[in-house]
Amino acid sequence: MKNVLTFSILAVVAVFVSSVQAQEKCDKCPASKDASVAVKAECSGDSCSKCDGEECKSCPVTLAMAKLPKMTYKVGDEAVCCPTSAAKLAEEKKAPMHFVVGEKVFEDKSKAFVSLVEQTESMVNEFVTPCKCDKSGVTKIAGAACKCPVEAGKKAELVSTAVKGIEMTYTVGEETCNCPTKAAEMAKTSGEKMTYVVGEEKTCCNMTARLNLAKAKYKAAVQALAAADTEAPKTEATSATATSGS
Repeated sequence: MKNVLTFSILAVVAVFVSSVQAQEKCDKCPASKDASVAVKAECSGDSCSKCDGEECKSCPVTLAMAKLPKMTYKVGDEAVCCPTSAAKLAEEKKAPMHFVVGEKVFEDKSKAFVSLVEQTESMVNEFVTPCKCDKSGVTKIAGAACKCPVEAGKKAELVSTAVKGIEMTYTVGEETCNCPTKAAEMAKTSGEKMTYVVGEEKTCCNMTARLNLAKAKYKAAVQALAAADTEAPKTEATSATATSGS
């Protein structure tokens, strides 16, 4: 009787532990039975420099960055946006973890990452490049449709200037240069690694550097347009006050 009671207690404990482990997933990345469910904006990890967390949900930069392609994870019929949660889920289910980028599913993480970089670059290039419809005369730039050619021109110039201000530099040891060929030669001569630098982001991986560059250009364009939209009402208000005063 004592052995039976002991066994029952251990069985209950085992079930409880298993239940806790099954629920132990990242709070920000809830699992979903539908792999196509959109990942929440909070999972993007990108925000502007002036706001953070809950206070940043209405920030145009945060909202825009959340639209960029992301890598999510699928185990069986469950999808999560957190790699830690995905790894735990794969261990619990004894099932392989797949990597999802857009509508493409990969078994190999490196191939998924290459796709992430390429999809991000493609989206950013489309975002910053003006596209005019000959029939309607509407120009699409930075996700907005402009019927006025003057407005479209101003937005295109803002975006172009912002994007041109983002550059990749290269460091080898203590030396820095703007030419990848020169940097590669310096690395070959010195035997030190070449580091790709975009703003404050540094990496020795070429693909990661491409991703950082695309995201930085996108963010710069969004920030420039957001600043212009904020400044416009102030300018109009100042002009209106000056006119009424005269």
